[in-house]
Amino acid sequence: MHASALPLKSRVAGPLALGGVLGVLIAGLSWTGLPEQVPGMFGPVTVLSTVLSAGLVACGYVLGGVGLARPLAAVLAAGSPNRHWLQLGLGLGLMLWLSHMLGMLGLLSGEGVWPRVVGWGVASAGLMMLLDQMVRPGGTLRPERWPVLPVSSLVWAPGLALLVVAACNPPGALWRSEFGAFDALSYHLQLPKEWAAGDRLWPSEHNVYSYLPSLVEAGYLHLGAMMPGLNEPVARMIGGEGMWILGTQLLHGLCAIVAALVSGRLGWALAERVGAPALVRRTIGVISGALVLCTPWTIVVGSLAYTEAALLAMFAGGALAAMDERLGPGRRAVLAGVFVGLACGCKPTALLFAGPTVGALLLMHAPGPRIKPWVFTVLLGSLGGLLAIGPWLVRNALASGNPVFPFAASVLGSGHWTSEQVARHAANHHAPPGMGLGDRVMRLLSSAYGLRHEQYAIMVLVLALGCGGALAWKRSRGLAAVVLAGTVIQAVCWMGLTHMQSRFLMTMLVPTAMVLALAGCGLVAWVSRGRTPERSWGVTIAALVVLALAPLSQAGRSILLFLTEDGGTPNRLLVFGPGALTGANFAGELARSSGQEREAIIDRLPTPDAYLNLVLAPQTAGRVGEGVYLLGDSTPLYTFNAVGGARAGVASTVVYHTTWDASPLGSAMAAAPGDPRAWSLWLREMGVRYVLVNFDELARLVTRDRYYDSRVTPENLRLWLTSPSSGLERVRAWPSPGAGEGVMSGRALVRITIDQPDVRESGVGP
Repeated sequence: MHASALPLKSRVAGPLALGGVLGVLIAGLSWTGLPEQVPGMFGPVTVLSTVLSAGLVACGYVLGGVGLARPLAAVLAAGSPNRHWLQLGLGLGLMLWLSHMLGMLGLLSGEGVWPRVVGWGVASAGLMMLLDQMVRPGGTLRPERWPVLPVSSLVWAPGLALLVVAACNPPGALWRSEFGAFDALSYHLQLPKEWAAGDRLWPSEHNVYSYLPSLVEAGYLHLGAMMPGLNEPVARMIGGEGMWILGTQLLHGLCAIVAALVSGRLGWALAERVGAPALVRRTIGVISGALVLCTPWTIVVGSLAYTEAALLAMFAGGALAAMDERLGPGRRAVLAGVFVGLACGCKPTALLFAGPTVGALLLMHAPGPRIKPWVFTVLLGSLGGLLAIGPWLVRNALASGNPVFPFAASVLGSGHWTSEQVARHAANHHAPPGMGLGDRVMRLLSSAYGLRHEQYAIMVLVLALGCGGALAWKRSRGLAAVVLAGTVIQAVCWMGLTHMQSRFLMTMLVPTAMVLALAGCGLVAWVSRGRTPERSWGVTIAALVVLALAPLSQAGRSILLFLTEDGGTPNRLLVFGPGALTGANFAGELARSSGQEREAIIDRLPTPDAYLNLVLAPQTAGRVGEGVYLLGDSTPLYTFNAVGGARAGVASTVVYHTTWDASPLGSAMAAAPGDPRAWSLWLREMGVRYVLVNFDELARLVTRDRYYDSRVTPENLRLWLTSPSSGLERVRAWPSPGAGEGVMSGRALVRITIDQPDVRESGVGP
């Protein structure tokens, strides 16, 4: 029955209920946790304005991809009831893939109108194709064909509301588990900033993460080309109100919503497979999607400019395609392979964590018991995956000689890295030395580094109960066994092939949603056994309500974690935006001031980044030889002109590198052992005048974790910072709270006062 054939009351009840509750929750969550001096109403107003500006552009990007995927879905998913759900996931992945290709060609970089034309041109073409699919007579997405949104969709409301509010906070304001969005500030957003200011999307020797596939980061680059604002890319990204930055978080939030929608359809498909009634199929799908969306880890990473939400969307799409028996075996294999390849393009670990489950489902549905169909399926799936991931392999091979650099560096080539860097990177991306199997299992099951992290909440319990229930029911036993096998392989890969961080296990959300759907159908069948449909209605609803407690519990835990952020003020920067971290909010006041008033304003600048941007102003023309080196800091997103290898004629006056990359100071220490004056001269030869030292980060990287350049030892650092011959002058300090007088803590800005006309003659210098 088409939706248009249903009574108006049935069609509007769900949307009105969800919209109303969602609005109330967004207003309440954004009203809470603001600084005392900010009126509460400013929170909801800020969220609304951000969603209407940055959020609409992000929606245009995603929906444009859905439209562009229309012909692919028409060919690969023809005849499937899941066609449009596969088009949704495929559209997101295709748009990210196209962004990567356009970025590599340099069509999204630089100033001028051309990146805007390309960015909007691709998205607009997709939007027109989607609109045609919706309005053309006989169009497969005409409104009367849309599924009716059930009232049970209210279980999505808490997760959706929190996701929106959290994404409207500037990166760095939220989530202690991510250390102030460290990964976004160091590469997920920093790299798009560099690519936009440079010639193209390409690897950089100072940031090894630029050698990762970077499909989602390419999407952030593309989104920036679509954003209104200043013409100069860096100023458009981190200047003014920072809508580009906030837009990337809303874009990743949309990826989380796509992941939940496709996971919900996956739950529906599983319920259909085991013969569940229409009401149960619909509600099980809603609950399965809500579980993925409302789990705290999804809210945390989904509201930041990370990559995991897109990975989950591709994983769910691959699982949905792999078990769709209405597709021919060839099309099913290609689609599943493409989704896994796209998942790897979002995050390479998807090969270990999404590939096994999708592959097992694909082989389970391969036609016939003979080995030949299995080989055929594997080959076609691999071909689909290579089509998706191929551009990255070619790019890396051209840039470093190793198509998967920095992985397999000792076998396929180490590029610009030394053997010491290769060994250091490899040693810290596996389990700690000497950790036995028992310790690894305990870390997985009983540690905050594994599944006991508070941001999984009750996911492990749901996974365990779901597996038990699905395996106990005869109708779902085969599917549950395959899903469980894929999940066990994920756990084994996590223990044996990674450095075992909790966030890597987020991929278990998809199989958890799957076994919840299967076990939920089994529960409904069990409680309604022997009853007529009329008499079983009540117990069916009761069973579905019990199942809905799982996502509602996850949502409650997510909200509690949010409300306890930053001592109960999670929205402390919501109204102020990224300008509070770049210093843009103080620029006008500082420009109008002078004398003591100016010094008072400078003292109030909240971050070292703001001081660099407003006082040293390395982005100002003519600052040759007055550069800044970030020593220990690898999160330069909010610093102007930290753009690495920029395009010809635009030099970076802020130098940084990641933990794994070569340190200029380390190179100086190796060239002139025990000579701190020579180290300073080395930096001056590079054009560095100021050094921003992050003592706390260096203590972690150098002393505790030993991730950093091995030549930058604590002894060498202390010698350089304290020796009179170094010619260092302290300009300003930002000590850690509670640090004693004279203790090297927090961050400090020092100035190199010495110069030498020609450093190269002394044998010192890069």
